[in-house]
Amino acid sequence: MQQLEILHKRNLFIYFSMTVAFSIYFITIITGIFKYNHYYPFIAGAAIILVGILFRFKISPTVMRFILLITWNSLIVLSIISDPQIFALYWFLIFIIMASIYQSFIITMIASLCSTIQVAFILFYFFESMYLPSSAVNPLYIFVLLLIVALGTIQIIYIRQFWKTAEHANLERERRLSSKEAYLHLFFEQAEDAIAVFDLEEKVIEVNPAFERLYGWSREECIGRSLPLVPPVNEVAARERLKRLMKGERFHLLDTQDMKKDGTIFDAQISLSPIYNEYAEMIAISVISRDISLIKENERLIMQSEKLKLAGEIAAEVAHEIRNPMTVVSGFVQMMASDKDSPYYSYTGLIQPEIERIDMIISDFLVLSRPQANTYKPFDICPLLDDVAKLFSFELQSRHIQFFMETEEKTAVILGNANQIKQVLINLLKNAMEAIDKEGSIRILLRKEKKHIIVSLKDSGLGIPPHLLERIFEPFYTTKSTGTGLGMMIANKIITEHMGTITICSQEQIGTEISISLPLLLSDK
Repeated sequence: MQQLEILHKRNLFIYFSMTVAFSIYFITIITGIFKYNHYYPFIAGAAIILVGILFRFKISPTVMRFILLITWNSLIVLSIISDPQIFALYWFLIFIIMASIYQSFIITMIASLCSTIQVAFILFYFFESMYLPSSAVNPLYIFVLLLIVALGTIQIIYIRQFWKTAEHANLERERRLSSKEAYLHLFFEQAEDAIAVFDLEEKVIEVNPAFERLYGWSREECIGRSLPLVPPVNEVAARERLKRLMKGERFHLLDTQDMKKDGTIFDAQISLSPIYNEYAEMIAISVISRDISLIKENERLIMQSEKLKLAGEIAAEVAHEIRNPMTVVSGFVQMMASDKDSPYYSYTGLIQPEIERIDMIISDFLVLSRPQANTYKPFDICPLLDDVAKLFSFELQSRHIQFFMETEEKTAVILGNANQIKQVLINLLKNAMEAIDKEGSIRILLRKEKKHIIVSLKDSGLGIPPHLLERIFEPFYTTKSTGTGLGMMIANKIITEHMGTITICSQEQIGTEISISLPLLLSDK
């Protein structure tokens, strides 16, 4: 394949040289240097055009080589016959030189032999009609023949070797270049990181398959377009980075957030670099990015685990140190409350609720510090929901909150600790009530989904802002003035220990929906 490509290039060079040579000949006819023959210019022009058309048909380079040599030789012979000139015989010398470009000894020798025979034939038959610059006829004839043979031999020995050496060097450069380009192409196509190249107007020049997979844009959709890859909240920072990039600055492993085609925002780590040409002019910008959402999530889980561990250690210490003294204080407050004549009687109504709140905080701490033994028992969650609903029925009515509960299943038996699950449901229902300012509604739905039971609690409250929703399971994080920041974390801990999941969807001014998924206890049937 490579040899055919080289041969094709040589054919093009021969065709170009032939076109130039006969163009010069036509000019000499126009200027009157050569005598004008009415048919030859048209034949030559038609022949050159026909050969050009044959190139269009992509004929085999080997066949095209012989077509070119025969055409050139025929045009030389016709030129001399139409206008015999002694110096026109030098066209045969040019023909031999052109034939030697193919670096074939046989072709060069055949061209030399044919040219010699043709020169002899022309001199023999057309000698009388030729224009001669001098009377030295026989010596000139011999000189022309010897010159053609000598120059042809020199061409074969020296120029052929020079051409071969130059071509070998060129092939080696092409091989190295193609090899380098192939390696770069393989790296670009098979890289796991997303790679994109942008021009200085922020339009995409090229992207790799990893970019298509990560961002959701196909290559055809990207090329020549300016893509919305930066979330609106980060546009100012992105513009500032671009200004610094245009000044030659680079950014390596920068943590940020990017946006996919469907609008999904994800954590990304990007490297930005300007691309320069050989004249040190900036011509493009390269962007390499990777999705680090899982890394960020792992970091968040590790941090949450450390906070949970710290909370457990604090809980174990605080709960035991505070509960006993508070029991004594609570006893004395109750004793003071029984004496209505005491001057401090009016304060007991304020002190006792605060003591109860402290006791509630201690109870939350104990859940964190107490090791959970795997002593789960089967129980039906449906009666548990009824109990929780009855527990809050009066408060729901007093707050003018509409309450709805739908159970698609009559029974839903799970394996676990009924008291802990009840604690989770109480905490969630209490949070839902507190989220509703005035009148509103709370809806509980119990349904079966494959091998799990789903309990959904939906309220029409104020909703949770996205930046708070991300931290809702963090220990000690709360927006309530009376909260401990442990309720949702404890709920998540309990559900996780029961091999379940808890998910939250919320929209501001619309409401919040919390779904708990727990594995059903399958019967032996």
